[in-house]
Amino acid sequence: MPFQAAQAADSFPLRTLGQLFADGGLLMWPILGCSVLATGLAVERYLSLRRGRVLPQVVKDAVEQVCQGRAAVIRAGISEAPAPAARVLAAGLRREGHLLADVEKAMEDQLAVEAAQLRGNARGIALVAAVAPLLGLLGTVLGIADAFATVERTGLGKAESSEALAAGIKVALYTTIFGLCVAIPATLVAAHLQGRARRLAALVGAAVAPAIEALAAPPPSGGSAAAVRTEGGGSHAA
Repeated sequence: MPFQAAQAADSFPLRTLGQLFADGGLLMWPILGCSVLATGLAVERYLSLRRGRVLPQVVKDAVEQVCQGRAAVIRAGISEAPAPAARVLAAGLRREGHLLADVEKAMEDQLAVEAAQLRGNARGIALVAAVAPLLGLLGTVLGIADAFATVERTGLGKAESSEALAAGIKVALYTTIFGLCVAIPATLVAAHLQGRARRLAALVGAAVAPAIEALAAPPPSGGSAAAVRTEGGGSHAA
């Protein structure tokens, strides 16, 4: 029994990853590049999409200061802070004293920009996940075409030709296998990162929302309201 197991091992030797890579041909290198690129983008996004980096405590404290009427105290610090939540709050500070709708729109527009940036490299990972299996498929098609070309030269009736065809197809499939091995985890990581970015953007919006009314001008009343309408849209009488 041990001898039979040894014979089976000799008949079907375990191939190392390096051997499989070498057998796959030149298109294995672009697939490897896709895996390296996806890994780098994923690491960068995971480092960037930390809650403390997107919505630091200093921004939460600044929102409290704004709600207490002390926006001037934190204006300079928030304008220089690199966090996405700080830039959203800074957009509202720049519209301080304007109508509520103006302040709200300024902060919403900035939040949309920040949300797009948070999802930025996650889209790159999704693109890599789409390209990698296509490269693998291309390698497989080229390998199969080369195998059939070899059989055409040597003739199909010979045993060695059949063996060459089977071996060529097997080797050609390596690129598809490697391409899928890159694409499947990259797709999962991209979906996770995009969901994480959406959740963080929602947290930022909820955190800075209390500052909107505090930054907006009080609603006009009586004659002041007529004056505001005249200044904003012109006199209808004219």
